[in-house]
Amino acid sequence: MQNVGLVMGKSSITDFSFAVNPSAIPKFGEYVTAINRDGEEVIGIVREISNFNRMILDEGFSFEYLVKNLDFSRRLIEKNDVIVATATVIGVVKDGEVYPNRTPIKPNSEVFLADDDVLSSLFKCDRGVELGRMIARPDISVSLDIKQLVLRHFAILSVTGGGKSNTVAVLVNDIVKKLNGTVVLIDPHGEYVGYTFEDGSERGKNVVPAGIRPERLEPWEFASLVGVDREKAAVQRMHLERIFTTVRHEGKAGREFVERVLDIAEEWINIAAGKGEAEYYDFNGIKRVATLDRQDLNALARIKEYVSSFMRRYEDLLSQNDMLANIKPSYLNVVNLSGFDEGQMRVVVAYLLRNLLVGRINYVRGKKGWEKICPAIVKPLLVIFEEGHIFAPKGVNNDVVSWMGRIAREGRKFGIGLGIVSQRPKRLNDDVLSQCNTKIILRITEPNDQRYVQHASEQISEDLLKDIASLGVGEAVVVGPAVKLPVAVKIRKFAGNYGGRDIDVVEEWLGREEEQKKQVTLEDLAV
Repeated sequence: MQNVGLVMGKSSITDFSFAVNPSAIPKFGEYVTAINRDGEEVIGIVREISNFNRMILDEGFSFEYLVKNLDFSRRLIEKNDVIVATATVIGVVKDGEVYPNRTPIKPNSEVFLADDDVLSSLFKCDRGVELGRMIARPDISVSLDIKQLVLRHFAILSVTGGGKSNTVAVLVNDIVKKLNGTVVLIDPHGEYVGYTFEDGSERGKNVVPAGIRPERLEPWEFASLVGVDREKAAVQRMHLERIFTTVRHEGKAGREFVERVLDIAEEWINIAAGKGEAEYYDFNGIKRVATLDRQDLNALARIKEYVSSFMRRYEDLLSQNDMLANIKPSYLNVVNLSGFDEGQMRVVVAYLLRNLLVGRINYVRGKKGWEKICPAIVKPLLVIFEEGHIFAPKGVNNDVVSWMGRIAREGRKFGIGLGIVSQRPKRLNDDVLSQCNTKIILRITEPNDQRYVQHASEQISEDLLKDIASLGVGEAVVVGPAVKLPVAVKIRKFAGNYGGRDIDVVEEWLGREEEQKKQVTLEDLAV
């Protein structure tokens, strides 16, 4: 191992400083080792390196004075150069694992660069995914522990163009192709519809159109789906939920279900206009009677308006082919939500999450029948949310957030995990982000985003924020249980095809110009 310095000054269980060997200066972010007072090998990461000269510490020296005397005493000045570095302690290395450090670093201990073999063993995972290579040591590959990544949940965060989609593409490829895993990718803009794996094929990809069987919704989910406000339209929701449970009792399905909702709404409007009684079935299938009068006319008319508008815009959503039945195990399942507004996306996703979790719970507990409703539940699932801030916005506790929270709490027991992807971290729900234990953080330059991410993660310290701000495109800091050490990684470039890439406007303009020139030439020849 290469000696890079000696421990000097005050040291503790969390950090130490060392005088740097000028012939072996470690880079910022390098891993170094030293011995603690119990004789254990402690690994740390270099967080600060400073260089000064004891002969010219006085800031009162003028430039002219230094220039005049520099040649005269150059050798003496060079002998007084001092390089000092500070390292943050990560833990004690034993048998390829890292444990908490309990005793301070021994003063005057030698400091060494961490051995390549040690780092390689720490970042190797037999059943993992190779994310990329260490920025500080490009020869060392960094793999993620997929079990920890999935069951402890993760977030991929970055500015636009920082490399989020490439990171998702790399993870999805290996999870599906190498580990035979099941991924459900929530795609609000249809960017992954054209995804191809690194072997050049689309075999293993399944594009799932957003389709819902309305009869399988809960009454309040249907009300939200058609746009009836939960807080401000209590009377409308009451009437619509009564109509909903009545239609479900009648055994209607798909488009016919919604058409019957409209028919009953029209019937109830006529009853209310003359004041009378309307029969309905409650949630438990018990027949009830409601008295309607002119005070109910406005609410019923609004219900009819909402449902009619929904039918005009989203008729295709009410297909007989429920998306749950179309999700396949051991596939990348791209749920294409393009064309829907954000409110409807959230209703669809809440419905999906509820049934995936409930289905997995029932399947694991040995209850039959759920695998027919959703074949994918026979294996563990990973649900990845592109544009996560759409579904779990900050300060909002919607149905998606509720189901995300339940999966975050219970998912590891039943084999279902979450991955959140966003270029707007500060707009993400605090609870959701804090429950994503592994964070893959690409370049984030906005200070408020940096602070928000730090606030939501115990592993991100002040010095790691400096790393995040200085990252290039495709580089990331990874912290959490999926890696044994916090690490800066150059993420490997995905060899397949995925959406989300920037359009090369200049190339397209020039390409279009060439096409026009060819067209003109062909026309001239024809003449």
